Parts: sequence; C-alpha cells; structure tokens
Amino acid sequence: MKVFVGLFLAICVIALGIFLVTPSTQGQKKYIDEPTVVHKGQVTEKERAYSKEYKELYPDREGRKLSGVVQLSKSKGNTREVGVTIGIPQTVTVGDMPFPTKAEFLSDLSCGADAVVLGSVRSKSAHMTDDETFIFTEYELLVKDVLKNNSASRIDIDASIQITRPGGLISLDGQVIRAEDLSYELLQADKEYLLFLRFVPGANGYVVSSPDGDFLLEQRTTRTLSKTALPDGLAGIDSTSLLSEVRKSLSVGCGKNTIRGSD
Repeated sequence: MKVFVGLFLAICVIALGIFLVTPSTQGQKKYIDEPTVVHKGQVTEKERAYSKEYKELYPDREGRKLSGVVQLSKSKGNTREVGVTIGIPQTVTVGDMPFPTKAEFLSDLSCGADAVVLGSVRSKSAHMTDDETFIFTEYELLVKDVLKNNSASRIDIDASIQITRPGGLISLDGQVIRAEDLSYELLQADKEYLLFLRFVPGANGYVVSSPDGDFLLEQRTTRTLSKTALPDGLAGIDSTSLLSEVRKSLSVGCGKNTIRGSD
C-alpha cells in the first residue's frame, strides 16, 4: 500500500493497513466529492451482487472492516477524512516474451468484455461492500454508442446503464472514508469514456472487465485510464482512430489476434 500524496498528509497505521488523512491546505474545500451516506446492515440485493465481485477482487481484505477504521479514527480524535489505498501491483516479465501489438491488445480487451460502450457519466454514488471491507462507486452511464453488445442483456443507444468501479467516498457513522485502488481511475461526471465491461446478472449492471482497458475521450484526444504501458500506436491516439481500431478488432473476431488465442 502507498500513502496519499498531493493535497493530503497521511498517518500510516500499518497494523490495519489504513491511513488517517487530513487536508494539507487550510481554507480549501474539504472533499473533492460529496460522500455518500451509508448504514451498516442496510444492503440491497444489487449491492450484494456487486459485493461478491469486489470480495473476489480483494480476498486479502477479508476481516478488515471499515467500521474498525471509524472506531480507530474516533479513538485518535480525528475529525477529518480517513482512507484505504491499494497500490499498483508489480508487473511480472517473462524472458524475451514480446510486448503485445496494438491488434492483440485491443482484441484481448474486447474479447474479454461482455460489452464495449461509449458513454458519459450522468451521476454516481458510492457503496460499501456487504462485508464492510471496501467501497465501490456505481455510475449511471448514458450510452452514446455500442461497439460490442451484451448478448445476455442488450444495451440500447441513448439508454442508461449502471456500471461500477473500485473505490469511492462514503460517510459511515459520521466518519468520511475514501477507498481507492490505484490501478482503477474513478470516472468524472459529464466526461466521455470508452469502457470495456463485464455483466453482473444479479445486479443487472456492469463492472470494469480489466484494469488494462478503458479510455477517456476529450475532443479528439484520448487518455488511457490504465496504469500499464500501452502498445505502440495507442498512446496518444485520437478518439476517432481509437474507435476505428476497436471496431476493426471486433470485426476480426476472438481467438485470432488475442494474446491468449495466439498461443
């Protein structure tokens, strides 16, 4: 885990794997986002379905309840934001294995996703997993284009779908808690994104399918939300070309250009 940097000063509590955090600049807005108020024990079936996904993603957080973070914070007299940060994992390299080509990379992302959509964020709310160990944020995404449709539950253009990503900001028992996984960037309201999604039937919504995918589109430029290196030809690609490359990858089909399929 890594400490928060920039606008925050952190006191690291190693035993619990948490950070007590306070703003470093006086007079500045206390929170970048408004925290979503949550209550212990009040869990919907949709939240349970998403919780299962995040418990599988973070099995090492079992037993590390956020309510314990609240108790520790209050015992220290802290009245500001506290947080949990998960760092970016190290990348393992194997011998002279070549870096994937642009076609392999996009095909692997597209084939590993149930849906690939272009859309903009209309609203968001943060939720605590049903075991109280982590936070995820649910976004309402207005779909502007569908590059790959979900065969189990089709997506219509101009419709709204719900997607979730790790991390978020909540208020629990009067304590503001921020959770983040540095491998997954949070989405911003009114921004346009190209997203590779995996369907969660129990929630009738989606989770991010891979930490290596997803792009922010601004005017004609793009920026990857991934912290891993991109193949040649994708870094700094313009939005029109990116969408064209993804469509081309999808038209080829799975198993031909994919990294897994090339074995």
